[in-house]
Amino acid sequence: MSDTALNEKPRACINCSRAKAKCAWVDDDANICQRCIKNNLTCSKSESVSTKRRGKATHARALERKLDEIMSLLKEERERTARSERPSERPTFPSGGPPPMTIQASDQDQPTSASTDQEKNLLHGSIFIVPGFEVSLSEADQVLEEYMTTMVPEFPFVPFPSKNSSQMLKDKPLLLKTILWVCRPPPPEVSATFESWFRQYIANETVVLMNKNLELVQAILVFLAWNDIYFYSMTKDTALVQLAICLIDDLKLTRPQRREGQAFESIVEDAAQMQNNLPPQEKQTKADCRTLMGVYYITSTLCSLLGKQYGLEYMPHFDEYCKQLQHDKVYPTDSLLVSLVGIRRIAMNVNNSFWEMIGNPNHQPSGGVYSIAVASIQNELDAFMNQLPANLKWNHLLRTHCASIRIRLFDPFKFGDKSESLGPTHLRCQTIWDCLQSTHELYDAFRLVPAESVTSLTVISILHIALAIIKASRLLCVEDRAWDLNTARTMYNFPGILQQLSKVFEDASSGGSPRSKVIVHGLPVFSEYAEAYRGIERLYLDRLNSNVVLSNPSFMDPINASNGDDGLDFWKQLSDLTNGVFP
Repeated sequence: MSDTALNEKPRACINCSRAKAKCAWVDDDANICQRCIKNNLTCSKSESVSTKRRGKATHARALERKLDEIMSLLKEERERTARSERPSERPTFPSGGPPPMTIQASDQDQPTSASTDQEKNLLHGSIFIVPGFEVSLSEADQVLEEYMTTMVPEFPFVPFPSKNSSQMLKDKPLLLKTILWVCRPPPPEVSATFESWFRQYIANETVVLMNKNLELVQAILVFLAWNDIYFYSMTKDTALVQLAICLIDDLKLTRPQRREGQAFESIVEDAAQMQNNLPPQEKQTKADCRTLMGVYYITSTLCSLLGKQYGLEYMPHFDEYCKQLQHDKVYPTDSLLVSLVGIRRIAMNVNNSFWEMIGNPNHQPSGGVYSIAVASIQNELDAFMNQLPANLKWNHLLRTHCASIRIRLFDPFKFGDKSESLGPTHLRCQTIWDCLQSTHELYDAFRLVPAESVTSLTVISILHIALAIIKASRLLCVEDRAWDLNTARTMYNFPGILQQLSKVFEDASSGGSPRSKVIVHGLPVFSEYAEAYRGIERLYLDRLNSNVVLSNPSFMDPINASNGDDGLDFWKQLSDLTNGVFP
């Protein structure tokens, strides 16, 4: 047998390879395999490859060649884009817009070194972000002040001591630019460019340069917190959230701090200690703790509201971080931060307790084990809310989280109809009513938000009120033996709530805040929210007038896309996001 034959390995045919199935040839000379004969498929062999192992040097050279090719392509694309975009006149803002912000084209659309960007920015007295998006240093100082006073109370996980944009540009340029994008959103095309640049910058830092630092995680948190609902509907968040989890793990933020004299966890550490070769343990800062808690807050909330599963669990030593933050109170919002983390732990208890109940056809929702679990978590939630300090008892974030937990806790994830009963009627009726009442409590908590602060709300607050509307519309349109539908509709003024929500978002859209100018699908995002809730009201009233009720739905979808009404896409996306999520 020739050397070539010895070194070649018979390969599966293309059909078997695609199906990842075993491929058995009829004989050595045949050009068809047994599986293709059985399934009457056209069989063709794929090219065989040599089983000779390449040496390390050969493999390294191959990788170097591929890397050179990638870098050459990136360089060509950068030069081509620079030629197509260089330079244009600076358009001016219309009257009433933020005058210090200027729009200017640039030939830099790829991540560049921080020092080069900083020197250019300081030289021109402005901060270049992406082509078409540039903010003066004086405007940036104002933005940082606004961020600390209006945005941090909505998401207290990324505060910072300095409000000097020049200094922050040197220390944390990515975080500064992300905050500027959040607080002074540019036009849609430029915003899309920023999102692309943001991902490229993160990828370049983490993959190419192998840099892993706290600023990257903080910038990701800010980027995620104030993105819009459509960003999550298209699942663009998954990669960034997973990256944030990996970064905090690589930065060893999830590991407990070893106390002096405490035993090591591995033999390797013991051996290093004996040889005095153990690297000193870096002490975690308050910023580390806040960032870690921010990642937990984001991941746990997305898990509860959107059913996403992430690998970050609350560890016992996180309690020490929260206690330290609560004790020191470096920022006024640290107490709120600790309380938000605490209520998210209760929310995750609901998920962990009831997640396996989904899809169990024989499970009785009003059964003994279920009732005991509901009562236990409800008592824990009541105790938590009662122990809050006076300045936080009526905080809208904590109260919306509390109402959201109750909705999940009482949500009747199975429905009966007139001919079917699921457990004792009186218990089931009480559970359904508690769930509906909790949706109203969430709406009441949302009303605590001052009108001027609506544009500062994070996507989490927007998702919470959407959850309440989804659950209320379902409960008010379903027929169940345990449920007095007419009484529920009479006592729960659903059209009035939708009208109030429409007004809240419409007022936010016309309030003059820079964030009210965020454009999604050609409309200001808050105007689109307002029109969406008006569309929901019209559909609900049409359903009432036609006496339509739903029996045994897995999820009440109040939208029929064929109707062509305004706002339907928005509602359909919200329905899809929450569909099947329990609790």
